[in-house]
Amino acid sequence: MKKALEHRKFETIEEYFAYEEKSEVRHEYYFENLIEMAGASFLHNLISGNLFFILKMLLKDKSERVFMEGFKAFIKEENIFFYPDVMVALPEQHEYYSTQPVLIAEVLSESTRKFDMVDKFIQYQKLDTLQYYLLVEPEKQMVIMYQKTTDSDWQGLTYNNLSDVVELPKLNISIALKDIYQA
Repeated sequence: MKKALEHRKFETIEEYFAYEEKSEVRHEYYFENLIEMAGASFLHNLISGNLFFILKMLLKDKSERVFMEGFKAFIKEENIFFYPDVMVALPEQHEYYSTQPVLIAEVLSESTRKFDMVDKFIQYQKLDTLQYYLLVEPEKQMVIMYQKTTDSDWQGLTYNNLSDVVELPKLNISIALKDIYQA
């Protein structure tokens, strides 16, 4: 569950990081609002872990790096920090965030579904390097994949059979739904 905690403006990125370092919970920073990140369910953790492991194995010999929930995506032009559940990014030298994600995956929940599907997707599209946005339903086998087709156009595809395979040609990999939902 996510909720806006407070309106707060940080003058620098370092100020936000210092706040996060002292905090007992993580916060996304969205238009000067801190959004508390709640704990994740069993299914959320299972699916996030599966996706991380699959992507880590498929990309092990490539330059892209795979991150899981504790590493931020930074949308510079809006000064927004999100914690994607899983992210594949181009190599950078930032210790706490990436500005160059290629793939972002969010595992949905009742409390985050609308925010992940609408607000985050609008913001993530501002990342020039982003090619794929995956929305994964934990309660049923369904993955919605948005793939960048041009600089401003995105195509959405829905996968809902365990025999389906999510093709990610720009990364030269594919992911079987059965592997994402493997218990």
